[in-house]
Amino acid sequence: MRKVQVYRDGRRLKADCLHESGEIGLSEAPVGRIEDVAAQSEFAAEIIEREEFESAWGQSVWPE
Repeated sequence: MRKVQVYRDGRRLKADCLHESGEIGLSEAPVGRIEDVAAQSEFAAEIIEREEFESAWGQSVWPE
């Protein structure tokens, strides 16, 4: 499992099972349907293609 988190200020952090911090990490429980996540005002969620994720992963940094 891998995760990219894009912040409103343009920062991009990535996490996997070996790289987590207090700011970003993988969930231990399923987060639910994408529609339910997107309905929460603090999140924006959308389905993307593998190539787009890999590009975002490559442009992101590990948490400190």
